[in-house]
Amino acid sequence: MKAWTALLVVATGVALDLATKAWARTALEPYGPALDFLPFVSLRLTFNEGVSFSLFAFEGDLGQIALLAATGLLTLAMAVWAYRSQGWQRAALSCVVAGALANLIDRASRGSVTDFLALHFGDWHPFVFNLADVWISAGVCILLASSLGQEAKKPAIS
Repeated sequence: MKAWTALLVVATGVALDLATKAWARTALEPYGPALDFLPFVSLRLTFNEGVSFSLFAFEGDLGQIALLAATGLLTLAMAVWAYRSQGWQRAALSCVVAGALANLIDRASRGSVTDFLALHFGDWHPFVFNLADVWISAGVCILLASSLGQEAKKPAIS
């Protein structure tokens, strides 16, 4: 994957995520009832003030600044790693960067991350997420799969 293609993946991923979050904020009732969307996915608008699964939610401006700084530095490190990578690794890292950057922009502009896709199994709703989370998860899966593929190609040491 060329560097410009990786930039296109990041830009497209960020744009799609931010557009769907804007739609969710206008079309869905905050913390309202879940609306069935797919057999295991409902639409339910929530706001995450922490990181994954609302961990490390900080109160006050200093906590928010620390969280923004930490996620910004991690996103930058991933972007540098993606730029220095090639092939499937660059593609995977570009997906991760797209998701991380989209969530960072949402958090910086709103003070929280907009989530609206609720995974559910019957009445059990384990978590709510957004497209940026899908990009990050897909990128990690691609990265793991490509790493396993590379390991399988290495000759066995006797």
